[in-house]
Amino acid sequence: MKSTKLSIVNSVVAGILICAMLAACGAVEKQSAAFSDGVSNLPVSEDMTESAAPETQPATSEETPETEAPVTEAEASEPSEISEPEPAETEPEPEEEPVFSESDAASIVVDTAAGLLGYPYKSGGSSPDEGFDSSGFTYYCMRAAGINFPRQISGQLESGIKIAYQDLMPGDAVYFSHEPGEEAGFCGIYLGGGLIIYSPVPDEFVKTSNITTNYWTSRFVTGIRPEN
Repeated sequence: MKSTKLSIVNSVVAGILICAMLAACGAVEKQSAAFSDGVSNLPVSEDMTESAAPETQPATSEETPETEAPVTEAEASEPSEISEPEPAETEPEPEEEPVFSESDAASIVVDTAAGLLGYPYKSGGSSPDEGFDSSGFTYYCMRAAGINFPRQISGQLESGIKIAYQDLMPGDAVYFSHEPGEEAGFCGIYLGGGLIIYSPVPDEFVKTSNITTNYWTSRFVTGIRPEN
């Protein structure tokens, strides 16, 4: 009898435990379902979304640098050629022989005469090597300027234009007489400013003289300006 009661009691206790366990399992499921529903219904902020979502950077396509064609040593060393326009062909002008003007020739005559100052008088002389007489001196100076000029006084007086005293110019040959009114007996080269260079007499040298004095003006015969 006692064993039967114990069996009944044990069965009842076991049933109660089973019911409690089942009830507990049901409550747990309800709580988990309610919790999951509550979480899903919670508002989601933008910050939470950004923090939750992994940052994704836009895929950037790396630009591959353009590779230039290698420069050869020949190309590096040779400069680029610049084509220049070819000059138009022009025919060369014919060379002309120099022609002395009257002023050029006169300057040469004066310069030559001035360069002979101090050379000795020599009768019949007409060069720096031997010396000069008066007509040899004028002959040499005129020939140095390319002027065809006679050697003797008589020929010189007929070789150009006769010039009056007041019209004398540098480079003219000037002629004087030994006495007033006589024919020309000696000569020189007019420098300008009333001066001449001439080779006077034996034992003297080529020198200058002022022909503005009465001695010279009274003995003046003519000036000669060569035409060539």
